Parts: sequence; C-alpha cells; structure tokens
Amino acid sequence: MDRISKAAFRRLPRYHQILSAYEGVGREYISSRELSEILDINETLVRKDMADLQIRGKQNQGYSISTLRLRIEEFLGLQDITEALVVGAGHLGTALATYVGFEQYGLKIVGVLDNDPERIGSMIGTHEVVSIFRLASMIQKHAIKLIILTVPKAAAQELTDIAVKAGVIAVWNFTPQELNVPDGVRIRNEQIVGGFMALSHYLKNVSDKE
Repeated sequence: MDRISKAAFRRLPRYHQILSAYEGVGREYISSRELSEILDINETLVRKDMADLQIRGKQNQGYSISTLRLRIEEFLGLQDITEALVVGAGHLGTALATYVGFEQYGLKIVGVLDNDPERIGSMIGTHEVVSIFRLASMIQKHAIKLIILTVPKAAAQELTDIAVKAGVIAVWNFTPQELNVPDGVRIRNEQIVGGFMALSHYLKNVSDKE
C-alpha cells in the first residue's frame, strides 16, 4: 500500500505529533475516538486513515502508539536520512539551519550558502557559510536532492534553476516567488506572510464584531 487520499496524507504529520507526545508520557495505546477529538474530525475518518495505513487496533485498547508512529514514519520516509542545503543565511535561513527538531524527522542540514561577503566564512551553528557560487558543486558532491530556499524573491528562480540542473528534485520554498520547475521536481511553498495575512483578516473580523 503506497497510496492514501490527499486529505489523509495531510493529517499524517498531526497524527505523528500526537502519537509522539503520548508516547513521551508513557502511553501505549490510543483510541480512534481520542484521535478524532484531538483533530476535531469524524471518528470514522480516523478509522479509514488507519485502515489505509494497514494498522489494526485492539478491542478495548485502541491502536498501539509505537506501531502506528513507526508505520507513519515508514510511509513518510522519516526513517531515512535526507540531507539538505539551506540557501540563504539571513534570519530565517539561520533559524532553519539551527533548528534541532529536524533531526528527529530524518532531515540533516549539511551546508548553508549565501552571497553576502560579510556572511561568507561566518558560522551558523556547526556550519560555515559558503559562497552561493558553490551551490552546484555542493549539490553534486553530497548528492543533495533537497534545498531549503530562503533567499530574496528576485534570486529564487535563478538559484532553483541552478539547483535543479545540478540534481535537486525537491525545493522547500520559503520565498514569495512562484517557482517554475520541470516535471519530476517537487516544490513545497511556505507562505509565511500569506499565513499572517489570513490570521490578520480573522482578527480584524473578530474585532469588527465586538
């Protein structure tokens, strides 16, 4: 079984977070009802998701938390190590490059690049910032398949083109630029400002009703 619905796929990270938290306090089992209440979704939907993952619960106990967590990690490929480069050593790039939480999900940052002479040669965590002109060679040297893009909008497409040509097949895009890539290359856009705008709209509507 390698396929589930897109909606179920989007729920897997939340399932994993819940399971990890419960496992951390010593829980061994969790019921579909508990999961449905935490996620605020129908219990039948939870059971379908578990069936799609080929996980069966035990009567009067529920699902084994460790078994389900490992199954989700297997499905998402979290048990494999994914090496990535952070392209852009500004505030956001620095935060992402030094975030230790990535390691538990199999993401390993192996380099940080920038074009600012004042940043090149400085240290971000355990990484020495190197010149952006080494992007292609570093991708090829480390067989990098994923880059994390935190550069200004104007530079995003050009650097993506260089990275893809060098062998990258996935871009985690934190820039506001919509990227054009060939078939077979996956883009994940994280629109931080867009997220704030949505929250701002909500807050304004709430304030207007008060």
